[in-house]
Amino acid sequence: MKRRLLSAALLLVAQFTSAKALQIEGVNVPAQTKVAGQTLPLNGAGLRTVTIAFVPIKAYVASFFAPTPLRTAAAVTPAAGPLQFNFTFLHSMGQGQVTNAWNAQFKSSVTSTYPGLAADQAKFVAMFGPLKNGGVETVEIEGNDTRVYDNGSLKGTLPGRDFQKAFLSLWFGSNPVQTSLKSALLGN
Repeated sequence: MKRRLLSAALLLVAQFTSAKALQIEGVNVPAQTKVAGQTLPLNGAGLRTVTIAFVPIKAYVASFFAPTPLRTAAAVTPAAGPLQFNFTFLHSMGQGQVTNAWNAQFKSSVTSTYPGLAADQAKFVAMFGPLKNGGVETVEIEGNDTRVYDNGSLKGTLPGRDFQKAFLSLWFGSNPVQTSLKSALLGN
């Protein structure tokens, strides 16, 4: 019995530590990244599409990094972290479009709410600027802090576990931004 458990544990570790870099829609997704000095393997990555006037538009490639494999939505929220999300945009977007896109995602997908969410959402969204094709927005979760990077530049930090739960619910809640993207980020 102990041998089977050890074999299963080693297989899981081997599968996770052998994460490979991916290429999705021409975007190179690395096999790992570093957050606060800790190496995080790629948990999963996928493509976000948006349908406008019945035409699917490839919007961005999302990648999710975690210290241990997170293969179910239930495993993500209580994860100790650190965690990192990268969003590489496939089209240029003006400031208004970026703001509208984030606000629309929160409105349609957030399932973990709290009294100060509207104020925190406004602060979060204000940290992002216009994007060029290939522009990257990064969100890091470490401890109780959520750090926001816009094209590699730290734009600010939001304190509080409540905001982290709300942000994670966008991707892994009961009404995710995109079901296929949720599955891809979980490595399924």
